[in-house]
Amino acid sequence: MRRNDREAEIGGDDGFSVVELMVVILVVGLLIAIALPTYLGARARAADRALQTDMRTGLAAALAYYAQTRDWTGFDRAQAVSEEPRIPWGEGPAPPDRGEVSIHVHEDQELLLVGLSSSGTYFCLAQVPGSPSTARGRGDTFAEVDTVAECTGGW
Repeated sequence: MRRNDREAEIGGDDGFSVVELMVVILVVGLLIAIALPTYLGARARAADRALQTDMRTGLAAALAYYAQTRDWTGFDRAQAVSEEPRIPWGEGPAPPDRGEVSIHVHEDQELLLVGLSSSGTYFCLAQVPGSPSTARGRGDTFAEVDTVAECTGGW
């Protein structure tokens, strides 16, 4: 049996048709369309959680300072760096940079930490005066979280 006769019996065509290739490309495109938003959402949530963790760690450092002084007034950027050097600290009144935890209010019995996640979301963490509890909030702009009164709504 010659090669051409054998190819004719088996089906003979080598390779894929244009229609088959288009179907494969369509299926791959659909899988990417489904997976990409999920991946990007997971990245944003991970960035938010990383900043929130830094803010909670920063609050623990601030509370260590407060336990010694019973006042937030001296808890500035330099003091924060000496308490917890791992965190990228900033100090208000300007908005924080991405990934930075800014000490926005630190006077008498009021403390407000504000941070900007890599996802572009602002988070705040305020120590409630005279209480061991904290207030948490989030916003799309700095103006939504830049005072202790606005730090509401939770994470």
